Amino acid sequence: MAARAFLGAHKAGTLEFDDNFVPWKFVVDPADGRLCGPVMVAALLASQHVLHLPEETDDPGAMRVLLSPEQLGDDPPIADRWSIYHGEPEDVRWAAVWVDFAKWDGVVVDGDALMAAHPFASEEAALVRGLNADTDRLRALCVSVGGMRDVESPLAVGVDSLGVDVRARFDVVRLPFPEEAGDGEAARRLIAGLGG
Repeated sequence: MAARAFLGAHKAGTLEFDDNFVPWKFVVDPADGRLCGPVMVAALLASQHVLHLPEETDDPGAMRVLLSPEQLGDDPPIADRWSIYHGEPEDVRWAAVWVDFAKWDGVVVDGDALMAAHPFASEEAALVRGLNADTDRLRALCVSVGGMRDVESPLAVGVDSLGVDVRARFDVVRLPFPEEAGDGEAARRLIAGLGG
């Protein structure tokens, strides 16, 4: 679970393909756990893809994820989720990527262990609305749980089994749960306990 939590805590990294290293913002597809986002055409034509989280570095605590991309249509449904998280995309081609495996903290982790369908996707919108109903608490959680100094206009954009994603001015802040939520009721309990 620790490796999946690390991956879930990131919504941006450095995508390596051929000899290129480019920043890449992504979201997780609730249906199957694939990582999705806009990409350059050159990335779709490349033979090997590695996602570096949080960035390309020799730090053993960073994660290197080997990916298998698949081009999506011009305006896939996941594009709306991506825009809620990140704003307007610069690239117009969309890809969903399967995680083949990852290397993290000296261990190789199988991709199947890192990708999972969202167990309470149908309840996510209600959980997000509840979080956004109390902006002062959300701002305080970004400081106390998310480690931010201050967040001017926080907006909860996602809740999954491992935590809450909050869109801040320049980044997505992760508010991790202390344990995994198997359903919406468990997520409500963990959200209520955040920062306590």
